[in-house]
Amino acid sequence: MKRFTSNDEIEDLCEAMIKDFFKSKHYTNVMCVDIEAFVREYLGVPIVYETFAEPDPGRVGFLSDGRRPLMVRRNGKVEEVTFPPRTAVIERFLLGPRESARKRFTIAHEGAHDVLDRHIPLQTSPMAAFHSEYDPEATYTPELLKDMLSLNEYFTNRAAACLLMPRFLVARVLKRHNQSMKVILYENNILAQDQKILIQKMADTLGVSYTAFFNRLKELDLFDCRPIEEYLHAGLHYGGETHASSS
Repeated sequence: MKRFTSNDEIEDLCEAMIKDFFKSKHYTNVMCVDIEAFVREYLGVPIVYETFAEPDPGRVGFLSDGRRPLMVRRNGKVEEVTFPPRTAVIERFLLGPRESARKRFTIAHEGAHDVLDRHIPLQTSPMAAFHSEYDPEATYTPELLKDMLSLNEYFTNRAAACLLMPRFLVARVLKRHNQSMKVILYENNILAQDQKILIQKMADTLGVSYTAFFNRLKELDLFDCRPIEEYLHAGLHYGGETHASSS
């Protein structure tokens, strides 16, 4: 498939949109994107909450095209409901107090679908779009896997991350929590405990999950990558007197 966009273009587009949204709201020095307000007010995409009854239990978000019905459970019964075009439908259980990060990413994902539908219509599909969370223990049909692993989904996930964690906000939280220094990461993705706590603090500030922010740090090249021996010898103090004396 021909690519009509790139990661760099998505970065720049999403950052410009969030800055424009902040400007319209007169926000200054904020650390977290009000993603629900952004999608509702800036993108003009209504958000509704329903209990999904789709065959794939991992489906937690849906952007309607006005034609494809969504299977939902209402009053104990499964119904097929066709929502108006450009309506984001979010799984109701994500309203739970412990699901905030998942809810925010799902909303961002459906908003990103709308953005890319306008930005690169030749590459995106005019059909309704789902956000599905991958379950390694589940069994998927070839069609479901194809949808989940498509190029469009890759770019949509990237755009969702950029909307929630634009570069300027990541730089802002890095300055607040780590004096603008990169996070120390050893070989094979090994992190010392203090760096894990740091990542979690910054993720909480941005209103995202630990994993989402870890991946974002990688995308923005904000890890200070060091050899594993440095952690073994200077961090864990293993390796005997020779290493201890040299450190």
